[in-house]
Amino acid sequence: MAERPMVIVPDVVGQPVDIAGETAAAIGLILSSGDLDGPGIRARTWPGLFWVTSQDPQAGAIVERGSPLRVTFVEDGQARSDVPAQSSGPLPSLESHADDDPDERLRGRTYPGGDF
Repeated sequence: MAERPMVIVPDVVGQPVDIAGETAAAIGLILSSGDLDGPGIRARTWPGLFWVTSQDPQAGAIVERGSPLRVTFVEDGQARSDVPAQSSGPLPSLESHADDDPDERLRGRTYPGGDF
């Protein structure tokens, strides 16, 4: 019997589950939730938007084509328990990013194409 070709595991953490599934399938891996007795990953993530939070094996590992790529995921807007809550410092704000003159931030800087 012929040996299966080897593939390099892609990094799918941070991707939507449907995109991670397409990425895995493109190189011959099978995206799974790791729960062999429960419903499949498509049944668990439809309808809605779900984000991959971890994967096994890790990105860069070399595995046989046809191997499972097990992922954990959260629904869009759901809090992740492994992200620490902000306990001090300024609150996030878009005001610091909103300028009346967007070119003001660029003046005086040197760029390969010239100065602003």
